[in-house]
Amino acid sequence: MKAIGITKFGGPETLQPMAMPKPQPKEGQLLVRVYACGANPVDYKIREGLLPLPYSFPIILGYDVSGVVEEVGPGVTDFVPGDAVYYSPELLEPGAYAEYHVVNASIVTFKPEEISHVEAASIPLAGMTAWQALFERANLRGGEAVLIHGAAGGVGSLAVQLASWAGCEVYATASAENHDFVEDLGADVIINYKSHDFVEAVADATKGRGVDVVLDAIGGEVFAKSFLAVTPGGCVVTIAPEAMGQTPLSALAPAYFKNAEAHFLFMQRRRDTLDQLARLLERGFIDPVVETVLPLERAAEAHQRLATGHGRGKIVLQIAEE
Repeated sequence: MKAIGITKFGGPETLQPMAMPKPQPKEGQLLVRVYACGANPVDYKIREGLLPLPYSFPIILGYDVSGVVEEVGPGVTDFVPGDAVYYSPELLEPGAYAEYHVVNASIVTFKPEEISHVEAASIPLAGMTAWQALFERANLRGGEAVLIHGAAGGVGSLAVQLASWAGCEVYATASAENHDFVEDLGADVIINYKSHDFVEAVADATKGRGVDVVLDAIGGEVFAKSFLAVTPGGCVVTIAPEAMGQTPLSALAPAYFKNAEAHFLFMQRRRDTLDQLARLLERGFIDPVVETVLPLERAAEAHQRLATGHGRGKIVLQIAEE
């Protein structure tokens, strides 16, 4: 089968076409014909060797999948060939920049019928991250105020929609060119992070109270400063702890004096979270946000765009025609 992979860590040029044997499903697994694969920041972080995980070469990236079940392994009773599915593979398993992919059936669920494979491939990793950060770690409830950093990005664009659906007051940081886009997603207050200090902006908008929850997709100084924006007893969830290396521990002093909570989220692949998202997608409460669709052979271009950190929603690689 055709695939795109790397044989060494490095820049986008390390992504090369490869001819790989078609995988075979084992006990409890599915063989999926991949129609579309979302590109995520974790893809280029792995490509650059930034994640301290025990990888061995060649590495096939790709951790957002939508496709059709080609074959079921022994013991699988939930799916049959022909089922349309979507999921996010485990990071230490082969990814889905390929025509076929093998996955444990336990982390797979049915693709929402109302959306395309390209749209479905934009959801799993970012959607599960946003859901687990907001509703499981931060225990966000309707009526609370939440600040979402990087609101125009893959996780942020879904987090804004989820928080709005939950009946929360949504504050968001975004560049000026993304202001209208983020407002359309459901944000109530948008802060231009390039021209305004988000701590001061939140204080002004909340009359000094602060927000109950912050979802941080940036890390580093933004994570530390976020504790200045939360109300006493508030919560900050970061999905970018790798950016904290240059942040002194003293910068977290506001968290101590506010009795605030800090959570470091490494998203868990779970069918029940995907099912929750599927119901919201089917009922139109949230929408996929796909900025760009590229063929698999242009994966390097997708990585270059991801590395800028200024996209809207997701970039999706289309591998098969629907």
